[in-house]
This record gives sequence, structure tokens and C-alpha cells, in this order.
Amino acid sequence: MPTSVTKPVRTAPRSSAVVWLSYGILAVVVAVVLLADVLAPHAPNQQDLTALLLGPSAEHPLGTDDLGRDVLSRLLHGTRVSVLAALLAVGIAVGVGFPLGIAAGYRGGWVDAVLMRLLDTVMAFPALVLAIGITAMLEPDITTAMVAVGIVLVPVVVRLTRAQTMSVVGQTYVEAASSFGARGVRRMILPHIVPNVVQPILAQLAVLMGFALIAEASLSFLQLGVQPPTASWGTILARSYTFLERAPMSIFVPGAAIALTVFALNIVGEEVQRLLDPRRR
Repeated sequence: MPTSVTKPVRTAPRSSAVVWLSYGILAVVVAVVLLADVLAPHAPNQQDLTALLLGPSAEHPLGTDDLGRDVLSRLLHGTRVSVLAALLAVGIAVGVGFPLGIAAGYRGGWVDAVLMRLLDTVMAFPALVLAIGITAMLEPDITTAMVAVGIVLVPVVVRLTRAQTMSVVGQTYVEAASSFGARGVRRMILPHIVPNVVQPILAQLAVLMGFALIAEASLSFLQLGVQPPTASWGTILARSYTFLERAPMSIFVPGAAIALTVFALNIVGEEVQRLLDPRRR
């Protein structure tokens, strides 16, 4: 008698053009981070009081701001600052959340219960509002702001890692290794659990990075992150909105940079998740 086989549901992949466009956007961002000093036509804080709020020109391709600073140069250097700040936040979130998630999923019991209740308390507050509150209570600067963003992202990483760890612990090969005496970090967690848990985390890094970029821009806009005159996407927006009508490029360009980068990160994150998950191929 023939038997029916249920095939895994496949999600339609993104258009290859959209995916490659996203890769291209991120490649440009990486190039800017690495080569901002070379690409910028002027120093980011160089003022020219005879060239205030100019439109695009050969000397200033994106115009100038209210202090005569070149918008393109500030955008390029600001990209480096914003991206590195976001990387710091994501690094903190993963560095703290990943081992905690494995501990909760592997040990279970009171360790899992206590940790989940603590995380529920943190997640009761909107992430960005909590980051603003933490930064406002401490000394407002970019390091404090990104540590705060990293803290509010920790529960996301912990929950994802915990769920994956619990799934892996129930697999036959893990139970077999345990029956042969595999215990602890060196004999069980590192060789058998971490390699099978890390893939979903990699797929989520792009999404976490996108949130961290938005958080940096928001905190810097509120003068709780990067402090003037240092350029970042947030500080450029904060300075530019006051003269939007006279120099729209000053606020449009960093806003577009944030939107395009976050869009590209989300698309690439979905694509990586699709490639790593056989059920979605």
C-alpha cells in the first residue's frame, strides 16, 4: 500500500535582485567603515563659515550644514561611528546572552526558571525606552548608550539560544553521548551543543544589528549617545532637522542611509536563515 509523505513547507525565497541589492548595500557600508578617511573629501568637523547651508556642488557633493561642514564627509565618518557602535551593542548581547541561553536550556530546573523570570522583567519594558532610561541615569555617551542597547537585546539572544539548546538536548545523538558519560562544557556543550545552536544565532545577527543601528540613531538624536561634534547618523539628524527647509539633503541622506542599511540587514538575515534551514530551501 503506498504511503503519503508530507513534504516540508517551503517559503518562497526573495527575489535574487533584491537579495543581491542588499548584499551590495552592505558591501558599500563595510567599504565606507573601512575607508572613510580616504573617501571623505574634507575633515568631518572642518567648518567654513562662508559656505553655510550650500546645496550640492563639485566641492560639496551633498552640500553643507549650518556650520559649513561638508555633509558627505560627515556622513562617511558618521557611518563608521554608527556601525561600530552597533557592533559593540550586538557583541555585548551575544557575548552575554549566548552562554546564558545555553545554560538555561541545558541545565533547566531552577536555573532556567530564575533566568526566565529575570528576562521577563526586562522584556516588560519596550526595548528602546529601557535603553533610553538606562543611558539617562548614567553618563550619556556612546559607550554607555551601546552597553544599554546590548543589555536590552540580551533577552532576545537568551530566549532564542535557550529554545535551540532545548531542541538539541532532546536529539538522539546528544542522549547517546550522555549515556557514554559526556558531561559538562568540554565534553558535551562545546562539541555537541554549541555547533548546532550557533546557526540560528548567526541568522539573527543581522536583525539585531538593524535594531542597534536604529537605537544608536535614536539615542544620539536625543543627545544620549554620540556627542557633538562627533558625526554619527543620529547626531547628523539631530543637527539637520532644524534647517530642513533650507538644506533638505542634510537630513534626507542620513535618514536614507539608516533606512537602506536596516532594510538590507533584514533581507540578508532572512536569506541567511533560509540557507541555514533545510525546511525553508
